[in-house]
Amino acid sequence: MPYRVEYKEGYQNSKGEPAPWVIINEDRNEIVGSSATRSMAEASVRARLAAEHGGFRSGRRPRARAVR
Repeated sequence: MPYRVEYKEGYQNSKGEPAPWVIINEDRNEIVGSSATRSMAEASVRARLAAEHGGFRSGRRPRARAVR
């Protein structure tokens, strides 16, 4: 799903806190999240996209344990 981040003056989240940076689902044209800063909203979009494609991977292998 494509998302976009927009600034909406005076927008508040469900807790009543100011959250003017909103995340909009472009397919349905609805607000799916909001944040206090643009960088937090963009990080949320990256997390949403990663979750849609299998989550985050660190790319590192676990260390092998020594057998005693």
